[in-house]
Amino acid sequence: MGKRPSKSETLTIRLDPKTRFMLDFVARLRGQSITTVVERAISDAANRANISTELDYAGNTREIRTWRDFWSVYEGERALKIAQESELHPTFEEERRLAFAKQFDDFFFTKSGDIRTGYVEVLWPRIDEFVEIYEQTKTSNYFAAGEAMKAALTSARVAAPDWPKKVPAKSRDLDDEIPF
Repeated sequence: MGKRPSKSETLTIRLDPKTRFMLDFVARLRGQSITTVVERAISDAANRANISTELDYAGNTREIRTWRDFWSVYEGERALKIAQESELHPTFEEERRLAFAKQFDDFFFTKSGDIRTGYVEVLWPRIDEFVEIYEQTKTSNYFAAGEAMKAALTSARVAAPDWPKKVPAKSRDLDDEIPF
């Protein structure tokens, strides 16, 4: 069996003596641990932070979003949400993974654009492997990354999307060929 995910994370920070004293002071005053003081300070700051409102082309205001709109217990879902928001300054690697996910959208998104959480849970731990397969085979076997993802889903006993996509044959309209 694989390693169980940690229920907490360790954060190492450097503080000058004055800031460390303030942290100890607040912890003693509130009767809390230093960890609790830091966690609550971060939570308070995050609750005040939001993505700014902008007008769209139609003059409608965009919904204000907070960290709660991006949070998910699933790492892949969080990563895809964050990579889609320019104000969160996604890195090149995050943008690369998002571009891959959009290219192979049947594996990552529903037709309405929602994230396919069940698929992402299975695929995300290997996302860099799938991106690499695509990069190495796109000129020789464009479908290889999709085939690898389909195999991973099938191995996890998850019904994979039909891959490669079936492109419907274009119906031929004879009127299109009449030059007048």
